[in-house]
Amino acid sequence: MSTFHLQIVTPGGLFFDGQAQKLIARTIEGDVGILSGHSDYVTALAGGNASVTDGDGNMRQAMCGGGILSVKKGITRIVADNFEWDSNGH
Repeated sequence: MSTFHLQIVTPGGLFFDGQAQKLIARTIEGDVGILSGHSDYVTALAGGNASVTDGDGNMRQAMCGGGILSVKKGITRIVADNFEWDSNGH
């Protein structure tokens, strides 16, 4: 599966910076999925579950405390109030 560059930034700094195959996040309008080649996009994030499938195909679940999601020129960026992987580390 194709990958894209994903950055996740929190007030504590750069949380994740790498390749991803898929991102699913809760926005204020509902859940959105991002794959490689997604058109430029910006939206507000709502608090809730998120999942990241990394470049190796490993899926990790997380809690996202709101913020902004943007896709611009092939780079997907989450600027989140907080972002934490689930307690199992997955």
